[in-house]
Amino acid sequence: MTSTYDLIVIGSGPAGGRAANQARKKGWKVAIVEEREFGGTCPNRGCDPKKVLVGISEIYDNAQRVMGSGLKGEVHLDWQELKTFKDKFVEPVSPSIEESLKNEGIDTFKGKAVFQDAKTISVGDQTLAGQKIIIATGAKPATLPVEGGDLLTTSDEFFELEELPDRILFVGGGYISFEFAHLCARLGKDVIILHRGRNVLESFDHEMTNKLIELTKDLGVDIHVGTEVTAIEKAQDGGYRLNVKKFDHEHEFKADLVVHGGGRSPNVDGMQLDKAGIELGEKGIKVNDFYQTQSHSHIYAVGDVAENGQPPLTPVAGEEVRRLLQHLFEEEEISPVNTPVPSVVFTYPKLAKVGLTQQEASSQNIPYEVQSKNIASFFSYKRTNENGAYVKILTNPLTNEIIGAHLLTSSAEHLINIFALAMKKKMTKQELSSFLWAYPSEESDIPSFF
Repeated sequence: MTSTYDLIVIGSGPAGGRAANQARKKGWKVAIVEEREFGGTCPNRGCDPKKVLVGISEIYDNAQRVMGSGLKGEVHLDWQELKTFKDKFVEPVSPSIEESLKNEGIDTFKGKAVFQDAKTISVGDQTLAGQKIIIATGAKPATLPVEGGDLLTTSDEFFELEELPDRILFVGGGYISFEFAHLCARLGKDVIILHRGRNVLESFDHEMTNKLIELTKDLGVDIHVGTEVTAIEKAQDGGYRLNVKKFDHEHEFKADLVVHGGGRSPNVDGMQLDKAGIELGEKGIKVNDFYQTQSHSHIYAVGDVAENGQPPLTPVAGEEVRRLLQHLFEEEEISPVNTPVPSVVFTYPKLAKVGLTQQEASSQNIPYEVQSKNIASFFSYKRTNENGAYVKILTNPLTNEIIGAHLLTSSAEHLINIFALAMKKKMTKQELSSFLWAYPSEESDIPSFF
């Protein structure tokens, strides 16, 4: 027997969940399919649990730096207690979201969605037909072309480890590796990051990532760029041995745990997209400006699973589905997301960006002026003995509008939102500097950045 719906949503993350709820409020008959936990990656095994862990690590780091300045006693980080605290936030999420969806009158299905044709999917032994289908299944750890790659621990698995061993190695120099490396180093672990490319965190400004590397090395993390892992194998001591190539020379690293930090890929395995004629590109399902798949106007893809040129970030997925819903409900013309998108690496200090990097401006022949400053001597950071705080701002030399902002500070995740707003409103550096900010605050430093 086939159940028919106005809309089938595959994936219950920030994009899929919102689409299902809004369609139901319009009176549509809606089904939502989720293979794993309801709520998707961010609240269950991504942004939120990570922020809980690194947030406690941040408090610990602050305490260590001001010890003896009015603060006394011993403070320790404990992985088991951190994990228990993190679980208090994660465990209620999926049941709560599933119950909320059901209360809205949305039919929920647990399992993998497999296309039978362009209108029909199966979930286990159940068959669903949809007038419209939205694919919002997100991303998963990419398969690395490395012998022994199955020995890697994914970020999903890392969150669930009951204990952390002494020697931890991260393959890849992206968000996951740097954020977890900072946490593990503060837990007293020996940490190594191996990155195949020349520049870590490649979408960020290279000057700023180089400064982050320096601060990360100060924590005791060993970082190697231009280093390709060729094989991973079990060692006799129960750990792992990695063969790598660096500058055409063979080297060997040893670790007790090897973590996958080498990027993510669209989560479409086993969905049989070909049966629906859905075309998959290098970075996801191919879509047009209306988020429609290339082959079918009634099948849409949004968020990290879609190949649309946008960064794989939660706010972007939410904005994409907002625009898609306008198209579905109001038949409005929509355009791709073109608002400035801030992004943060939750190391400590945090690295944040919005707009153009210096290398992007140079490669695109976009005129720019740059102000780059070490602001560790500012009162905001000196009062807590921070050993690194930097800011870099790119402006249009003709209009003085801000076209890029890059921050490496303890308050970067808050300051970057101000610069995103300034760029959205096409503000000049003079206009941003003219605001009266509460003092003393990190925001009140902004006029001194230029």
